[in-house]
Amino acid sequence: MLRISKKADYAVFLLGCIARQGAYPGGSAPDAVVSAQEIAKTASLNKSVVANLLKEFSRAGILESVRGLKGGYRLVRAPRDIDLGQILEVIEGPFQLVDCVTAHEPAAPKPSLLPLSPSQQPRPAAPAPVADHACGLIGFCPTKTPMRIVHTRITDMFRSIRLDELSGLDAHAPAAAHAGSHR
Repeated sequence: MLRISKKADYAVFLLGCIARQGAYPGGSAPDAVVSAQEIAKTASLNKSVVANLLKEFSRAGILESVRGLKGGYRLVRAPRDIDLGQILEVIEGPFQLVDCVTAHEPAAPKPSLLPLSPSQQPRPAAPAPVADHACGLIGFCPTKTPMRIVHTRITDMFRSIRLDELSGLDAHAPAAAHAGSHR
């Protein structure tokens, strides 16, 4: 089953700590920084684990690092502009549900609500060479397209979940914004 690693879970928590401090453009303390030591103490996590995760997000352009005695980290963008997919990709690498769906491949077409007549159906692409994939069934696999659809839907879901929601910052949003959500 799909599972988010402990490292990725920590990463969401750490970025949420920085977001709740308002240390981001447009936040309550846009010029403030949060130190790795401060977050480690709050979370009861090893300081080196926290520092390494924060450095990864700094290299990925999600955090800005400020050096010095009063140094630390701040988000480069507002939490509403950072999604779970971006966070997971920094920690886990690109999402790939199955071997025949790669990050370089175009996404599967979204299924139509109305069935298309055979003449309106898109022509299937030529099968990729078997050598490009770990799976020897790629040329005639009947589940390739459905699995690409699942991959696309999961990716879309990861992209729709924002750091402000994950860190509890969206609690002050109007009730109408949450009318369709179930938690």
